[in-house]
Amino acid sequence: MKVTVKSLSEKLYEERDYRDVLEILIDGKVKFLVSDGEPEDANLLRDFNDCWVIPELMHVAFDAGKNGEDFVIEEIGVDEL
Repeated sequence: MKVTVKSLSEKLYEERDYRDVLEILIDGKVKFLVSDGEPEDANLLRDFNDCWVIPELMHVAFDAGKNGEDFVIEEIGVDEL
């Protein structure tokens, strides 16, 4: 299993007034995406609604380990997301 964690590069983070994005892909497929938005949207029903899939992601990781799969985490900063 390959987990890729993407967030904004320092340059883009600064250009976007210090509002970041966090995207998690598992084997190339987006499974989690949250971003800093407007303060009134910074809650679990809007900007952070993917937090509800964290338990599912934990099960996926656990099952991968139980099945002897490799578990690789790659963290990258991107200039576009």
